[in-house]
Formats: sequence, structure tokens, C-alpha cells
Amino acid sequence: MSICWVRLIIVTNIVFFFQTLELQANNFDKQIPSNSLRILQEAKIISGLDNELAQKIADRCNLETICVAQEIVKELGNYANLTRIEPKSSNQRRLAEVLPSVKKSYKMSDESIFIELKHFGRKAEWEVINLLEGSNKVVFDLTENEGGDLSRMIRVASLFIGPVKKAFVVRSQNLVTHFDIPSPVYSMSDMNIVLVVGQKTASSAELFSALLRQYAGAKLVGEKTRGKDWLLKVVPVNDKFWLSIPAGQIFVPGEKIVDGILPDEKH
Repeated sequence: MSICWVRLIIVTNIVFFFQTLELQANNFDKQIPSNSLRILQEAKIISGLDNELAQKIADRCNLETICVAQEIVKELGNYANLTRIEPKSSNQRRLAEVLPSVKKSYKMSDESIFIELKHFGRKAEWEVINLLEGSNKVVFDLTENEGGDLSRMIRVASLFIGPVKKAFVVRSQNLVTHFDIPSPVYSMSDMNIVLVVGQKTASSAELFSALLRQYAGAKLVGEKTRGKDWLLKVVPVNDKFWLSIPAGQIFVPGEKIVDGILPDEKH
């Protein structure tokens, strides 16, 4: 399967998840005449915010946008947060696009390839492929990896475990969605894998760890991970803030992410 088809499957799967939530939710306001009502509708659809509570927030804040976003954070808890957008120059934006996912790599004494995977960037899968081609042992350092783009993480995971049907589940207030791991662009399914995890290992990096241990026999060493087991959706508030709201809890069969993943070996 070509990389274009692989990416199409992943994106279609994630888009379908959010579209299905929208179809199943009750309509909060068909016209959505303001940012405030749009944000309330998103919180209701994605995170299951009660319709009556949404109306109380609208009335309490008199539809003032920031107030509405702050009240949603108070009510939802569980990783919901309001974040100020730091303005970036065009050079900074271009740098973010090309910033490598691998911070450093080298060959260890036992012939393993050590890779410090800082995040899941745009070219993460190809960085990993280029470093591991011809090798059969890898040590991934995820101790500073706080997660990132879900679809990019899935592409990297697929190199070692794909394809896998119903590899993990996202459960929201309104829907249970099964996610498949697609066929990889380059198979490394026979790789001996060690994952070094820690307290900063979170979100997509935790899911990556759980998937590789469950489906590729990876060994986890280090400390318990953060335990960020919710998929988040970012909702623009205005040109200065965005709102992150929990869109569903992540489950990997045979693994426990909530409260943190326990390694096989502590150090």
C-alpha cells in the first residue's frame, strides 16, 4: 500500500470519529451566531457537556467568549485547558514544519540503535526508517516525549506492528470508536524493541508505548508514565486563545494507561 493510501486511511478514520460524534449530538444552536455558542456546541458534542449546563454557562457569562471558555474548563476538568497562543514569525512556523523528531541517535555496544524520539513530527516515520534500516535492535528514549499528533504516531507505530485491526479504542460520552493500525510503508516487525519511559512520557507517546508492548513485544524500562489517557480536540477561541477539550478516553487491550503505564523494569 502506498504512503498516500496509508495517510488517507488514518486521516479518514480520525475525521470519521469526530463527524460521527457531531451526528449523534443534540443540536445546541443551529445558527451558532457567536464564537461563544460555537465553543459551547463543540464542548457539548465532543465532551458531552450537559445541554442545561451549557445554557447556564451562556447566561452566566452573557456570551462573553473568554468567560465561556474558562467556565467550560472548570466544568470539564480532565485535561481541559485554555491556552494563550504565542504569536510566531513566518521563520518560526517554517522551522516547526521541518523540526526533526529525533533529537539524537547512535549505535550502542550491543549493536542496538539508540534513538531519542522527542516528538512525532511530520517526517518521523522516515527519520526512524533511515536510522534503523539494516538493524534488528532499537532503544527508543521517550522520557522527554510529551506526545503530539496522533496520526503521525500511528504511522511510526505501524512500522513495527501494522497492520492490526481494532488496535485501540477511544470511548467518548456518545461513541465508542475502534482504531486500526494500517499496513506500514516499510515493515520492521521483527525488531527487538526497548522503550525508555518516564514521568514526562505522555499522551501519544504513552499510546505508542502501550501499542508496541502489546503488539510488538517491546520491553518498557524506566519510570511510570504520566497517565494522560484522553484524546484532546483543540477548539479555536479567538486569535489569542485556544481551548483543549477531552474528546474520548483511550484504551489499548491488555494495557492500562490511566494513572500511568508501569514499565517492565524500573531504573
